[in-house]
Amino acid sequence: MKIAYIPVGAGGHILSSLPMISQLVKKGVEVNYFAPDSHKTQVELTGAKHCPFPEVTEKYAISYLQSEPFLAAVPMAFLGQAKEALDAIMEQLQADLPDAIITDELAVAGRLAAWKLKLPLLMMFTSYAPGPGFSIFRTWPDFPDSPARAAALELAKEFQAEYGGPLLTPAEIFEGVGDFNVSTISKSFQPGGESFGDNFFFAGAQIAPRAGDGSWQPPTNGKPLLYTSLGSLFNNWPEFYRMLFPVVKDLDINVLCSLGKTLKPEDLGEIPANVTTMAFTPQLEVLEHTDFFLTHAGIGSVMEALYNGVPMMCIPQMDEQITTAHRAKELGVASSVMLKGEVTEEKLREALLGLMNDPKYKRNAQAMSKEMRTEGGCERAAQAVIDYVNGLH
Repeated sequence: MKIAYIPVGAGGHILSSLPMISQLVKKGVEVNYFAPDSHKTQVELTGAKHCPFPEVTEKYAISYLQSEPFLAAVPMAFLGQAKEALDAIMEQLQADLPDAIITDELAVAGRLAAWKLKLPLLMMFTSYAPGPGFSIFRTWPDFPDSPARAAALELAKEFQAEYGGPLLTPAEIFEGVGDFNVSTISKSFQPGGESFGDNFFFAGAQIAPRAGDGSWQPPTNGKPLLYTSLGSLFNNWPEFYRMLFPVVKDLDINVLCSLGKTLKPEDLGEIPANVTTMAFTPQLEVLEHTDFFLTHAGIGSVMEALYNGVPMMCIPQMDEQITTAHRAKELGVASSVMLKGEVTEEKLREALLGLMNDPKYKRNAQAMSKEMRTEGGCERAAQAVIDYVNGLH
């Protein structure tokens, strides 16, 4: 069996797919993985063949992104990425025709290639899948007078004429699904998860064993570990740590803070003796030893925490993170949700003590961990893909 994988080009989406790709290769599947050269080494470590794929430039959308609301221009961004990638992708696919194409949920080029070549289309959802319980698109304004939306419609018509398939309207871009679909969210975390049919496999967090680099060692004093990470985009917030440190300095716990590339320890004021700071942490390794997680509620981080049975408190900063944070609280695996402007020292203290002192959060997180480990994972996701493609013959 030969499969081609086409990502959207963003690093987080690529990394989320690699554990399943590694398992496909281990099970004897030949995988041609299209990725920018910046991810060539990571792709080849899975055993897949790296195929050249343009770096994302958004040249088709950048003028609109500068002059229009983001939500007005974003469909053009994804259609434009496809326009940049299609010639290279089609030439390689036609020269080495796969049995099926797996494409990232937002990789429009992958959908178009599958339609043109009349190949089975499988999709990988690294965030929420569209369904009765959730859609990222349905709350967006229509933007009827938007030049970006008009340009996107014209490009979508060109694609339909050349490649076939449905017209890639914004609704189709953000709510389209494949013949078979894999989600990196657990079924119970996905809003309306029980409403999905057999064409969806909810694998949960895609965790592949990896060796630690020795940059971090777990504490040996037997005290609980609080791990804090505000993600990679909006972590330049020294005031947060000046509120957090007075809260944790007198608690009988260990604290590990992932600061990112911008903040330096000297920016944070006096650091308590029980606090360790690092620019970057080996997060999967850290979460294996974490008792409580203070997180920006990125969906990948939340799934990785729940895979390890770690309850959390959430400080989201983007729309999807807000959705994820509230979903975590609704399911009883997070004690609190605070937007950035709402954070105070007193609220941090209340949320952290609530998380530490109420065992229900740990119980609920461990139950979700059990679900992910028994029903999903990268090995079962790979087998589901193989079974589906084999079932077509």
